[in-house]
Amino acid sequence: MSDPSNGPGTPPNTHREAPMPDKPMSPTKARQGVTLGHMRWVLLISLILVVVGMIVAFTVVM
Repeated sequence: MSDPSNGPGTPPNTHREAPMPDKPMSPTKARQGVTLGHMRWVLLISLILVVVGMIVAFTVVM
């Protein structure tokens, strides 16, 4: 619904701000989670498999 105080052709006011805490938070609490080392291993193994797959595909084509 449009705000009647806005004239025709005036976009509605959609400016919203995130609620800020009363005191500063640590980055981990603000992130609402923990950083695990498992994701690094998944990314590393995936990268190695992609590189090996590209080398195999390149040698098969040539």
